[in-house]
This record gives sequence, structure tokens and C-alpha cells, in this order.
Amino acid sequence: MNRYSLPGRSAEPDPERSPGPRPQQPSQLSQTSQTSPSSVPSPSPSSRAGQPSWRKRLTWRSGSWRRAAAVTGILMLCTAGLASATPSAFAEPGTGAGESGSRRASLYISEYIPANEVQKLRLPDGPQTTVPATGLNGPSYMELDRAGALYIADTINSRIVKVSADGEQTTVPTEGLDRPLGLALSRAGDLYIADSRNDRVVKVPVGGGEQTTVPTSGLTHPQGLALDERKNELYIADFVNDRVVKVPTAGGGGQTTVPTTGLSQPTGLALDARAERLYISDSGNNRVLRVPTRGGGQTTVPTTGLSSPSGLTLDRRNNLYIADSLNDRVVRVPARGGPQTVVPFTDLTAPVDPVIQEAVRTRLEARTATAERHFGPPALKVRGLSAKLTRAGGKPLAGETVRFGNASQTRQLCRAVTDARGTARCTANVHGSRQQIDRLYRDLLHNGYRASFSGTAAYESSADSARVRPRH
Repeated sequence: MNRYSLPGRSAEPDPERSPGPRPQQPSQLSQTSQTSPSSVPSPSPSSRAGQPSWRKRLTWRSGSWRRAAAVTGILMLCTAGLASATPSAFAEPGTGAGESGSRRASLYISEYIPANEVQKLRLPDGPQTTVPATGLNGPSYMELDRAGALYIADTINSRIVKVSADGEQTTVPTEGLDRPLGLALSRAGDLYIADSRNDRVVKVPVGGGEQTTVPTSGLTHPQGLALDERKNELYIADFVNDRVVKVPTAGGGGQTTVPTTGLSQPTGLALDARAERLYISDSGNNRVLRVPTRGGGQTTVPTTGLSSPSGLTLDRRNNLYIADSLNDRVVRVPARGGPQTVVPFTDLTAPVDPVIQEAVRTRLEARTATAERHFGPPALKVRGLSAKLTRAGGKPLAGETVRFGNASQTRQLCRAVTDARGTARCTANVHGSRQQIDRLYRDLLHNGYRASFSGTAAYESSADSARVRPRH
């Protein structure tokens, strides 16, 4: 194919395939609020020239023409297109008292050369936008943290870029990387990086700390990574050696090879939610394999028409997303069977890795408040506005903003930030005409008040209502 290609394919660009522009997708009452101490104030460069000496080095090391050809194709990732996938989700405003907000998700996909971009699609149908990252050259595999920050392997630039949920771009401090590919991020903030041209995997604490090399043996151009934190195990796609290996991330034990049959040029890896099944992009065979992590035979995921699949990701329901690299698309395979569908991205070129971030469900529990009228001048004081914000499992969420208003949400009373126990508290002082004060007072006594959490990239929205009693 005349285009920037993926592993094992020609790397000649086709000007006609260059991507074009993308579609980018009042109250008369005055009020002051007295809040708890935690209350919130108001609101690309071209590919490397020439042919470096890696061909001779890897040909010598591989010892066969097939290996040399495969490595040449693989390392075209350094000057060509690649693919990988992982999705992302965000929260929407809640719609019912005491209920979590409706779930929403966004899927990110990296585009290798020549696009050098990362696209984000609000599932299921858009809009699609471009992630505000500058200077990327061959973005490949990606990871998302729980705060919504996106980590991108900027492969040709031999660096890892971090784009925060607010759009701030920084570079993760690393040493000696040469064409990084696969990424895996632990809950503790340790970032594992497949340092492909150095035939190793390194671990970097993203909050600062010393880079270390993960003990491995015999890797040649590692690509995708998958981390099982329950068992402290890291899976590595050893591309040139046609295998996937597993190494411990803590404690003793050595490297082992995952039992597979007929594997050729593995690229992307993904584990299901319980780390019971490992999914492998078998790019040389244009298929995706599913291998039980506790032993058992491999199976082939039912797909049609894949061409050099790369990155993989699974959502919470174990629906599988595949970067179908040479077909310039991302496909979705339902967890419970059924035909695959194409995710409706527009004008993708050499997609590499999809990532999905699904917001954690939350619950907000509001408590009874009291209201007291004052007649000279007319004012209303609402005390005891309080709500506790937790994850669905009951763990408190600290540092999140909760807003308090009347039940119909036509009057905001105050807002506060949750403390270490997940509780937000504030007192509202509302001023206006006697008629306005009387109307709001009756509204609160009859309908109560509403507390709402609008959600973040990491947490779903939620809301709840509670009674308001008169205070005499």
C-alpha cells in the first residue's frame, strides 16, 4: 500500500491519503453564602531522514531473513503508522433525586504519521474533537489516569507526553528512551513504558522518582503492555519474537511465556476487568486472540476484515475496541456476541491505540436543613445544607464541589467542597423583596432543596433532595 504503514507493511506515503481538516466538533434575589472552610470561591515534524543502523544490528541479532524483514516492518513504526486503542468516559448531570447521573464515555484514538494527532469521540455518536497536544511526531500507545490526564507515547520524539484534563501539556521525565510504544499505568502512579528500540521495559513514577528497568529476558522490540495489579504481573507483547511474556512487578519469580499457538507479531494487549482473560492483537494473522490467564486454550475473537490490528481496550461491560490500523478505523465487538460495528470516527489515518475512561459511579446523600425568615430587611437564612458524596461502593470523595439550590434548580443557594469524609456543608443568606423571600421560603418548605454534583472526567454526576424545616 502506498501510505505510511504499520508493522510489516510498506512505509511509502501517499499524498492523497493525507488527512484534511476535521470537523470540530437571571434571579432578582441577591444572596451571600457562609460556607465551611473547604468551600469553593465563585466560579509535526516529518519522519526521521535516512536509514539508521538499526537494520544491520537487528538483522544480525535475529539470525534469519524472516526476522530481519519483520523487524524492518516493525521499526517502520519509527517512520510509519501504527495502531492501538483505549476508551474514555465522562459524567452528565443527574436527573433524579438520589440517583447517579447518566453515564457517558469518550473514546480516544491516536493517529500515527502523517496525522500526528489524537482524536476524542464522545460515544456513541460524537462530537469528535482533536486533543490539544502540540509537537507530536508518531503518537502511538496511550494511557489515562483517574483524574482524566492522557499519557501519549510520542514515539518518533522518544518521549512521553502528558495532557491534563484541563489541556495542560507536559513531558514525563524519562532517561534514554528510544522510540517508546506500549504504556501501562498503575493506580499508584507508576508508568510502565515499552522502550522498543532499547529492547526493554522501564518503570517511571509519574509523580517524580528514579526510573528503573523491569527485569526481562530476550525482548526484541516490545510493543503493547497490560498490567494486572491484583497479581502484580505485567504482560509484554514481544513483537519480533512472536510471543507474549509475563513478568512480576513485585516480589519474586521470573519471566514466563504466555501459552499461545500460531502467534505472529503481537501488538496491542488488554485485560478484562477481573484480569481473567488476556486479549492479544495478533497483527501478523489479522486477528485478535483471547487467552485465559489461569490456563486453558486460546480462542479467536469473532471479527471480520481486520488488517494489522494494533491497540485494544475494553469497557466495563467487556465490549472490545480494536484499532484496525490498515483499515483506518476502530471496531467494537460486543461482549455478549453479535456483529462488530465501526466506531464513527471521521477521517482516521493509521490509528494506533484506543483508550477509554469510564467515569466512576457516585452517590450523593442530602440531609435535612432549616430555613428562617427575617423581616427587616427581608432575608432568608438556610442553615444545615449538607450532602455526603461517595463512590458507589461507599468510599468518600473529597475535594469535589457540591451545589445547593431549590428543588426546581431555579435558585442557587450556595456551594461547598467535600471534606475528607466526603461531606459538603454551607449556609445560605438570601436577600430580596418580602414577596420574593416569602415565595422562596414556601417553595423550600414544600419541595425541599436539591444538592447536585456535576461530575468530572473521573466521576459520574449525582444528585439528591432533602427536606427543609422552618426554624423559629
